[in-house]
Amino acid sequence: MMALTRIVMRRRAARPRDDSGSLMLAMIAAIVVAGVVFATMSMVMAGESKTRSDQRYTAAIQGADAGVQDAFVQISKLDPTSSATSLQNATGVTVGNQTYTWTATRASASAISWTVTSTSTGTLGSGSTTRTVTATIAQNELFPMAAFADSTINFNGANSAVSYPVTGYGIIGTNTTVNLKGNATADGLSLFDTTTAGTTNRCSGNCGLPTTYTAQKLDVKSAVSTTGFITQQLNACKAASGGTLQAFVGSTIAASATPYCFSSFFANTTNFTVTGDPTLSAKVFVDGGDVTLGNKNHCAVNNDVAGAPNSVRLEIFSTGSTVTTYNQCADGAAVYAPNAACTGQTSNAQTDFYGSLICNTIDNVGGWTFHYDTRLATLGDGTWHLKAYAEP
Repeated sequence: MMALTRIVMRRRAARPRDDSGSLMLAMIAAIVVAGVVFATMSMVMAGESKTRSDQRYTAAIQGADAGVQDAFVQISKLDPTSSATSLQNATGVTVGNQTYTWTATRASASAISWTVTSTSTGTLGSGSTTRTVTATIAQNELFPMAAFADSTINFNGANSAVSYPVTGYGIIGTNTTVNLKGNATADGLSLFDTTTAGTTNRCSGNCGLPTTYTAQKLDVKSAVSTTGFITQQLNACKAASGGTLQAFVGSTIAASATPYCFSSFFANTTNFTVTGDPTLSAKVFVDGGDVTLGNKNHCAVNNDVAGAPNSVRLEIFSTGSTVTTYNQCADGAAVYAPNAACTGQTSNAQTDFYGSLICNTIDNVGGWTFHYDTRLATLGDGTWHLKAYAEP
């Protein structure tokens, strides 16, 4: 019996223990936990890296935008007579975690549109992100077309609109309705304020013209509001003259860097001319009175040069209610009179109007030709606006 007991005990002693399985499980568990911790840390680090990248990306566009705004301020500070065609910030400007650099260029010294390119680098941590935006900063054109009426424009028989010295820009437009009677025609038609007036039933008669539609109203009457540029100039003139403006009646006017202000304007001759420096214009502001171009049929206003007249030489801005000319006249002028009925004296037929006519209404009995002077596209309203903004 004792021998049997010793044999059983030896067998038990020789049997291996089961601790190796527990150790293996523990090792596997540790590996899994370490993997989870590593994955979590990797996710956290990746999230932090992405967050920093997103922050740099956002900061970079904010810096580029700051560059555009900086350029806008510098352009707005330019003297109206400045001949500069390029601008830039002297060195990179740092704002927060971003540094921006911008350049601005325009086609010529008289151009009313600048193209701005602004580049910014945003930094955070050890990384950086660079972004570039382009923007257009421009003035609104004072005279964008041959003839524009805030209210109705009537083209009677044989009326037409063409352009010079560049052809194809004889555009007419309105915020309300246009009547193209008989064989009246133009290079094109622009209908504004489609949000209010719609796109249909705006034209009657010969309406098969190339037509553009603009949702916004072409706001010409703000120029004669209490804060408008015409009113402001007239107020400045009144302040300088003791509050009184005189009527103009004459056969000539001299080009000048200083604007004129009158209570009314009468070009009282059959051949009214602008004298003096050929590089300057006569800018006339009229406070509520009539504007009369010429004094009888077959007159000529600012039309004393070979070929088509340079309408830029005579600019007339009026708060008044009438602008008139006579039969078979040839007038060269840029007229901005958004409260005025622009028409002819008596039968008002067969007139050639060179330049641009901005009025409340435009009407005549027929035979007028509006010759849009494309050089007027360089005349802006004096205020710079951010017109376009994009990231290439």
